[in-house]
Amino acid sequence: MAEESGPLTLFDTPTPDWLRDRFQGFQNADIKTLNHGLGVDSTGLGHMILDDPARFGVAPDFSDFVVVTAILGDEFEDTNQHTENHFYDRLRAHGIRTVQVSRGGPERADGIVVLSDTRNPTRLHRRGPWRLRDEMLLNGTVPTAAGGHRCSMNHKQWALDRFAKLAFPGARVGKLVGYNADEARRAKKCDANNQKKKDEFAFDYPLIREGFDRSGIAHYVKEKTGITWGKSYCSFCPFSGVCASRPVHLARLRRYPHLAAQDLLLEYRSMALNRRSPLYVTESLYKRVSDDRQEQALGEFAALLDQADWAVYHVRRAYGAARRDSCERNKHPDDCKETACHDTSRKGNVYRSVRTVITGSKSVARQRLAALATEKDRPVELDTKHQLGHERLILRRRPDKVYGTAEEFYVLAPAGIRDKQKPSFDGTWSRIAQQGLIA
Repeated sequence: MAEESGPLTLFDTPTPDWLRDRFQGFQNADIKTLNHGLGVDSTGLGHMILDDPARFGVAPDFSDFVVVTAILGDEFEDTNQHTENHFYDRLRAHGIRTVQVSRGGPERADGIVVLSDTRNPTRLHRRGPWRLRDEMLLNGTVPTAAGGHRCSMNHKQWALDRFAKLAFPGARVGKLVGYNADEARRAKKCDANNQKKKDEFAFDYPLIREGFDRSGIAHYVKEKTGITWGKSYCSFCPFSGVCASRPVHLARLRRYPHLAAQDLLLEYRSMALNRRSPLYVTESLYKRVSDDRQEQALGEFAALLDQADWAVYHVRRAYGAARRDSCERNKHPDDCKETACHDTSRKGNVYRSVRTVITGSKSVARQRLAALATEKDRPVELDTKHQLGHERLILRRRPDKVYGTAEEFYVLAPAGIRDKQKPSFDGTWSRIAQQGLIA
C-alpha cells in the first residue's frame, strides 16, 4: 500500500445551506454507519474517517462506528479485489465492525440476510441469495434510465435501512453517505426523501459539507492506495455511460466476458417481451459488444442460449394516455376516463400481462409457436431490431408514439420469466383494447 497522504485539502466549494447545521444532529447519534457502496467516494470517505474520526463525528476509538455494504451481486471483479486489498486491510487494523447484507428474496417480506458481521474483514461477498439480476431475469426486464436510481433504492438503501433498524433498536443511527460535492442536487433530493420518512436516522454528507468534488476524492484515494479506483456499478447498469466512459465500460466488459454474456442474456429476454427495451436508451448492448468485436462474450452468450430451456409467452400490454393538465386543474379524479382529458401523444400508465404457454426445448417451444400461428392464421415474424432476432406471432400491433391503445403477441424466448398480471388487468385491457377507451 502507498504511503499515507498528508493533511486533507479543503476546497472552496461552500457548504449548501440545507446541510450547514446538519452535522450537529449527526454528532448526537448513538451509532454512526458508513454506507460503503464500494466506489471511490465512499471508499475515500472511509479512509478519511480512519485518519481523523473526530472530524467526522466518530468516537476516537471507533466504538460507535460501523461500515455497512449492501451486496447487489454484479460488481466488476476489480472493484471487489480493490476493496479487499486496499480498504479492508485498514478496517482490520482498526478493528472496525464491518457488515455485508443482501436482500433475502424477491419480496420485502423475505427480509435481509447478513452475509458477514466481523471486525476482521477479509473477503467481500460476490453475491447474496437474491441479486438485482435475479429480479430482472424473473420479470423479463432491464433497469431503465427512466426509472432513475430506483434499483439502487430498492436493493441498496432498503437493505441498509432494514439492517440499521434491526441491529440498533432504540438507538439514534447516523448515516454517513459518500455523495461528493458534484452531487449536491442528488444528495438534496435524497435528503428530502429521508426527511419525509420521519424515521430515526440522521444523515450527513461529509464530502459535500467539506467541498470534496469527484476529482479531489479520486486524487485522495490514489494517494492513499496507490491505485486508480474504478467506478462502482453493476455491469448491466443503463447509466454505464455516466458511471464510466463508453470505451472504459466496453474495456471492462472485454476483461470480464462472462459478465457481458450474462448481460446480453438479460437484454435478450427483456427485448423478447418488449422490443422497445434495449439496455440503453437508443441502442442495445448487443450492438455495442458486436461493434467492439468482443467475440468471446458473443460466443458465451450464444452458449447460454443453446443451454437454456425455452418458452412461449403470451404478452398483452395496454398503454394508457397521459392526463392533460386541464384534467388535473379541474380536479377530476385520478382515475378519470374521459377521452377528452387525455393526450394520446403522451404515454400514461402501462399495464402488462405475461403468461407462459409452454416450456421445453427450443424446438418444442418453436413447434408450439408454429401451431399457434396456424390456429390464428397469422405468420411468425422474425424481429431483427438491434440484430437480436426474436420470433413473434403478433395479434395486435401498437403504432409507435400513440397511446390509449394496446398490443398483443406470442414470443419465443428463454424460460424463467414469471407469469405476472395484476387483478385489475383484464378490466383495463377491456377498456383500452376492446372498447377503445382511455385508462
